[in-house]
Amino acid sequence: MFNKKDDILIIDRMIPKIGIFTIFFYIISIAIPAGLNIAVFFVSVTGVLVAISGNRNQFSFNLPLVLPVSIFVILSILSISISIDFKNSLSLTMPLIPAILVYFLIIDNFNLNHIKWLYMTFSIVSIIISIYLLFVFLNSTAESRFDWIDAAKHPLLVVPNDLILLSLITPFSFSLIYLKPRSLIAVVAAISILLSISIVVLFQSRGSLLILLLSLGSAVGLLLPKRLIKKAIFFSGLIVSIILLLDMTQGFVLFNRFINDSFGRLHYWLIAWNMFLDAPFLGNGIHTFWLLLETYSYKTNITVGMTSWVHNLYIETLAEQGIVGFISLLAIFVNGLWLSWQNQTAKQEEIRILGIGAFAAMVGFCIASIHEITFIRYWCIMIFFSLLAIITVLAHFRKNN
Repeated sequence: MFNKKDDILIIDRMIPKIGIFTIFFYIISIAIPAGLNIAVFFVSVTGVLVAISGNRNQFSFNLPLVLPVSIFVILSILSISISIDFKNSLSLTMPLIPAILVYFLIIDNFNLNHIKWLYMTFSIVSIIISIYLLFVFLNSTAESRFDWIDAAKHPLLVVPNDLILLSLITPFSFSLIYLKPRSLIAVVAAISILLSISIVVLFQSRGSLLILLLSLGSAVGLLLPKRLIKKAIFFSGLIVSIILLLDMTQGFVLFNRFINDSFGRLHYWLIAWNMFLDAPFLGNGIHTFWLLLETYSYKTNITVGMTSWVHNLYIETLAEQGIVGFISLLAIFVNGLWLSWQNQTAKQEEIRILGIGAFAAMVGFCIASIHEITFIRYWCIMIFFSLLAIITVLAHFRKNN
């Protein structure tokens, strides 16, 4: 017979296990729109339960990246409080809450085996989204990639460049292939990579293809034996040359995205820079760029089309959160890259291989932040905090092995 004390102990032991299960459920849910709200609810409840139960396994403010992540979150809250539009900033920042809880649950409960399954879960997400988009593509009568994205009606995908999500997952999948090349896991991971490449090409997302080449290329370059690296570089160069040639035949569409017409990236960057100059210390408030766009377009005499983000996370952070927020973001990127680079030098082979996957994804995220990524996008926040948590866990086990 169990007494009341035994029941409490069983529940207490179950809470971390529920937290681990909830993370996998949450990650899968991003590929299935109908399940996202339920998953957010469960991850929020579980995170709070783990926090208040006191039954924490690994969490400590001394863990790698925890301090800069904590400062970043605090500054985001501060940015909401001083925003020129408090209600708007608060509503657009709400997805930060489950993402923070995901970070906390991963660093507190995950071991190396869990990280491998997390990589596998991301690979499955990539497969689900890719198959869904392939179905949309094959059944669409439209000729525009923007129309295909609209027809998909997937909450994570607003523009074709949101397929960067798939590109950032490919290093995880490649790590799994290298770790266990003759396993079912490797087969699933390989399918994930092939489908991701196919969708990125079919939907003509040049930004996603660039990040795919850089992130997957980083993983391949660091994992493959030296005798194969030259071949990998050759084929990567060939692919890049083909992309540039295709862009040239289409009137330098990729180049014009940054320079010309009212939707040129450079125009948005100049406007955001002027916003920063007017509020250099703390900015105008998180997620306020689109509110000020028309005003500053008139003020700077720069004609632009309406958009919700700057298409450059660094300049967007400067405009919205000032130099303080920018330094905080930069500190996370620098620390994340450095730690993930150290992880790939680990003596334990498993940590090294998984660390290379995380490093390559981090490289891709930092570069994608130059031309597309914004924290308005739900998938960007989710990938950002999941990736930081993975790097933290790997660094923790590297130091303790």
